[in-house]
Parts: sequence; C-alpha cells; structure tokens
Amino acid sequence: MKKELWLSAAHVVGVILWVGGLTGVLALLHVHPRIEEAGRKLLTQLEKRLAMVMDLGATLAIATGLYVALSRTPTEFKNGGWLHIKLTAVVICILSVHGIARAKIKKYSQGDARPLPPTVWILLAAGVLAAAILGSNKLLLRG
Repeated sequence: MKKELWLSAAHVVGVILWVGGLTGVLALLHVHPRIEEAGRKLLTQLEKRLAMVMDLGATLAIATGLYVALSRTPTEFKNGGWLHIKLTAVVICILSVHGIARAKIKKYSQGDARPLPPTVWILLAAGVLAAAILGSNKLLLRG
C-alpha cells in the first residue's frame, strides 16, 4: 500500500511536470513567429530545454500511472470504463498536443515559423480537464 502511494504521488508530479512543461512550450511557440529573426535561435534553445522537462514529466506520468493500474488485482482496466475513457482523453488530447509541440520545435529550428494553431490550447485544456475529473473522482476509483 505504501509503495502504491509513492507511485501515485510520482504520477501526480509527472503530470504536473508534463502539463506545466507543455503549457510553457506552447507559450514559447506562440511567441516564436512574432519575434525578430535574431532572437529565434535563443528561443528555440529555450523551447528545446523546456521540452525535455515536458518529456520527462510525460515519461514519469505514463510509467507510474500504468504501473499502478496494472499492479492491482484485478487490474484497473477491469474495474469499469473510466480508465479507458481517461487514457483515450490523454492520448487524443494531451499526447497529440505533445507531438504537435515537438514537431513545431523542429520546424521552428529549421526556419519554418508558421504560427501554432490556436486549437492546441483547447485540445490541451479538454484533455487535462477530462483526465483530472476521471482520475480524481472517488466514485470511479476502486480498491
């Protein structure tokens, strides 16, 4: 039980790092095409560094979340559809925005400074909201 609490705490820390890093990267990407060419190289370096925090947070959140879900008997995947819905929201919304952010960082570093689509903010907010509601709802949690 104590191990599971530590893993759940690590999952929450990972989610905070992931979403916080992703939000920061998106803010930098939003500014990127609006600044002078001379500052873009430095901004790209900042984007890459913050993206590493985003990547580490995602890795920690996904690894600990799956470990906790699969370590129970029966696994959380058999306790109802809430986890399936949560993971679908995370993949479609948060993970896809993560991929878009990584692709934009690469394109910006190659000189393609087309603006970030504004829908990424809506997609991120929807995914975080769905995951938070489904992950914290006491009626859905088992065990």
